[in-house]
Amino acid sequence: MRDRAPHHRHPRRWPIALGYAGLGLGCLLLGAVAFLIVAAPVELLRERLIGEVKARTGRDLVVSGSTSLLLLPRPAISVANVALSAPPGMEGGPMLFVQALEAELSLASLLTGQADIRRLVLFRPKIELKVDIQGRRSWDFAQSAPALRTLAASGDARLIRVAAPGVLETVPQSAGGNLASMLEKLAPLSLGLREGSLHYADDRSGTTQDLTALDIDVVLGEGAGALQANGSFMWRGETMTIAGDVASLRTLLEERATRMSLKLAGRPIEARYDGKIEVGSGLALQGNLDLTSPSLQALGAWVDNKPMAAARNAGTLTLSSAITGESDRVALADLTGTLGASSLRGDLTIEARPARPYVTGSLKLSELDLGSILVRQGSNADPGPAFSDRPAQPGAAEKGSQVRGFTKRAGGGADWSDDVIDPTPLTLADADLTLAADRLVFKDAKTGPVRLSLALADSVARLTLQEMLLYEGRGRGVATLDGRGQVPAINVKMLLEGISAQPLLKDLLGFEWLEGRSTLTVALAGQGASERQIISTLGGKIDLATTDGTIDAIDVGKILRNVGEGRFTGLRVAQGEKTPFSELAGSFTITNGIADNQDLRLVSTNLRVSGAGSFNLPARTLDYTVRPKVASLNASTDRAVINLSNVEVPVHIGGPWDKPNFSLAGQEQILDAVKQIGKNIKSQEVQDAIKGLLGEDGQQKVKPRDVLEKLLKKQ
Repeated sequence: MRDRAPHHRHPRRWPIALGYAGLGLGCLLLGAVAFLIVAAPVELLRERLIGEVKARTGRDLVVSGSTSLLLLPRPAISVANVALSAPPGMEGGPMLFVQALEAELSLASLLTGQADIRRLVLFRPKIELKVDIQGRRSWDFAQSAPALRTLAASGDARLIRVAAPGVLETVPQSAGGNLASMLEKLAPLSLGLREGSLHYADDRSGTTQDLTALDIDVVLGEGAGALQANGSFMWRGETMTIAGDVASLRTLLEERATRMSLKLAGRPIEARYDGKIEVGSGLALQGNLDLTSPSLQALGAWVDNKPMAAARNAGTLTLSSAITGESDRVALADLTGTLGASSLRGDLTIEARPARPYVTGSLKLSELDLGSILVRQGSNADPGPAFSDRPAQPGAAEKGSQVRGFTKRAGGGADWSDDVIDPTPLTLADADLTLAADRLVFKDAKTGPVRLSLALADSVARLTLQEMLLYEGRGRGVATLDGRGQVPAINVKMLLEGISAQPLLKDLLGFEWLEGRSTLTVALAGQGASERQIISTLGGKIDLATTDGTIDAIDVGKILRNVGEGRFTGLRVAQGEKTPFSELAGSFTITNGIADNQDLRLVSTNLRVSGAGSFNLPARTLDYTVRPKVASLNASTDRAVINLSNVEVPVHIGGPWDKPNFSLAGQEQILDAVKQIGKNIKSQEVQDAIKGLLGEDGQQKVKPRDVLEKLLKKQ
């Protein structure tokens, strides 16, 4: 029995021991909680936090609000109205103001007074980033901390820590390991920004930027390893999401390089970077960049802080490139992409400058469509937002539909377009680019292969056409688009040689009268926000010389034969009729859209034609008189009743130029011609015949053909 007693009593000691241990631990926890409630070291933690910030940044951390301790759901210290000062000597308010700061701490940190922060959340922070007139940056902490400046100058890298309130001491550390060691002690750590804002101002250039609705979470992994950031913000009316990760923050700080990926996404743009990031004297990137935007024009408007209007036929912009970049210079090599239906490839370099970026390089495009880049829908169609999901309004297509590149109006023919010429893309950057394209397009006008250079500075684009194949001929010249004023201004100086006239005039102006090989010298200038406005202000000069061609829809020789046979009707456009010529030349002086010509000459077999008149370009009408003179006519002698050799018979051409009206220039001119023909006939019979022909007494007594055949055939 004695041997069994210890055996039965021994197992009961463990529950008792565990019970006492649990009771002791509970008492300890209750004591700790009581201590935290009654005598929590909140003030000590706050003072240590202020001292650490001062030591590591050289800035003053001012806490003007209350400080409190939160135990649930996790231990945390809450501080209200926290401000971090700007660098000494820099004007303006604090660099950072936080309405409320909440720092989650470990239980041990509350007991020891050490700021062992695991999560830091800033509520409604206001961040002010500034570059003053001397180029000093408000976020450059190293230049602001005297202790750090002294150590940097001596080459002795040390870790600064607070030994006691107001007392700093340094601990020698290996170069590049100071911040990494500090972060490793903090890791894992998360930082959150809620309802924040960021304001950037550069006093040197006067530029400002504002980010609002900042909602960002940053997580630092164990051992200061992976760093991840996710969140969103609003810039210029568009919400953008951001997601990125750094492979190892410790590696970045110690070895100055690591892998990084970053994605920025929103309605105007989606961009992704994947590659290496280096830190040293500045920030450097080496990797791959992919970029997509639904519209280059809308992207430009967004970047330039203007309303994003819909670009007609602009299409999607996509880019993919190897990127090598530093803080103020980025090189894009082996660039490939698309702009609408056009493909592109080349190399670009982008330099950061105070006013706007500066771009240099060369590009090869399958098509350069100036209209898709510079033209957006005008008042004749509902433009809508740039990236609207709304369906098109009924009838919008009919209002703004295009006919050979011209606006089609209800009940009318072709007309000039009211679509808006928007110079917003000119504001994106300054540039010096060499361009080559398989074709150049504007509305319906198009070219073959073209080589050109683009110089873009201060919203003025100068396009130098070095060699251009178009309409079976060649061209060269300079076109300038000035986007600095309230409306764009355009200036064109061009020489076109060996051009096929008919397709060119059809695509540019919408009429098809002239066939032949033409040489044109063009010097024109105009201004306006649409094609119609530019045409209405157009001024300059055009010299035209065409050889071996025809004027379509009218046969001048046939008109003269009809007159010679005494028939004065039937002067109208007729399909298939032509007036052939060996030479057609003239110059046009243009003022406010009215083209005046006084020296037209046409040379054909047995036919000479002079002409004068005007073309109303805005109204698309003409008021023109041609004066054909015949050396001899191929006509049956038994039908001709008037000898028109060396006699001018004026023909007036008027009305819309796509459907003009033809008529003899007037009865007085006809009378003069007939009088000249019959000047040697003095009989009363002739006078009566002329009166009968012209109906001076209100009645036509005889048929013109009978009288002229009877009286004038022998002449």
